[in-house]
Amino acid sequence: MIKGSENGVRPVLYKNICTKDLFRGSYINNAVQYNTVEVSNKDEIAFITGIDFTNNKLLFEFDSEIRVKSDEHLIKFHFSLEGEYSYQPLSHIKYLVQIPENHCNMFYYPTTEGRDIFFKSNIKVFEIYVKPKLLQKLLGTDFATGFGKLQDAITNSNSFVLWDKSKFIPPQIRSYINEIIQCPYTGLVRKKYLESKLTVLLIDFMMGRHTAKISKNNVKLLNSDYLALVKVEAHIRNNLKEPLKILDLSEIAGFNATKLKRDFKKVYGMPVFKYITALRMEFAKSLITQDGVSIAHAAYEVGYANPQHFTTAFKRTMGYLPSELKSAVEQ
Repeated sequence: MIKGSENGVRPVLYKNICTKDLFRGSYINNAVQYNTVEVSNKDEIAFITGIDFTNNKLLFEFDSEIRVKSDEHLIKFHFSLEGEYSYQPLSHIKYLVQIPENHCNMFYYPTTEGRDIFFKSNIKVFEIYVKPKLLQKLLGTDFATGFGKLQDAITNSNSFVLWDKSKFIPPQIRSYINEIIQCPYTGLVRKKYLESKLTVLLIDFMMGRHTAKISKNNVKLLNSDYLALVKVEAHIRNNLKEPLKILDLSEIAGFNATKLKRDFKKVYGMPVFKYITALRMEFAKSLITQDGVSIAHAAYEVGYANPQHFTTAFKRTMGYLPSELKSAVEQ
């Protein structure tokens, strides 16, 4: 249920999550539900869509914050596709889940009232709510051995966040999200398709090669250094077409190249230039499969003047040639 303040000049939305309604017609044994939330800003007024889980066309005016309360404990996977997001339970003001743009995290959603906080005029987030028993069933013994702290939090009804500092969304995970959002099917086929994609996404997030390395690398950094790296990552993502030099990135971060390369690998799980290449190849894949552009045009859009150099990098990164991808799309 969604409601706004009755008399306040600056509306506050209240979202009461009723798990019976949330998981009605959901996925994977009716224990997984996903949602896309978008915030747009016009004439200094913020509007939000997609928050009622049943009718994404509803539009609400609000002021950056949504008060949230759930009737059961839930696990939430949050992906900030655009803009920055934070969650804070009102009973534990020191407990803050901060998720910058292109970052993700997982936390155990308390039943006590909390705040969804959005920073930036234009925001798009992808969120998945999961009943705790589903993850235990999905991962089996790996859940107990790999996520003991989460299991303890569930047992004792305590708050839990997977990472102290949220991690970047791996390109493959973002690809899964895009495939879910853009599902072309209807009816029973749609349900089976989405269940398969959500299953792969959850397993890869929790156990897969894309996040396993950084999951174990919960490195402690000064928050100012972490935010500087977030700024660098945002610059990379928004300038894939341009030459990206380590000295320029170091200047953006505000520290030297050695520290940038060392700390970037700690936070993002790979060297900075390998990360740049991965983003470029994933974006090129999206251009080819979703926009139908030519390989040469995709190469140009991700900063490759020579299509052959792009083809070599694509094959090395993705494991197959872009021509194979193009042929599959055209069939």
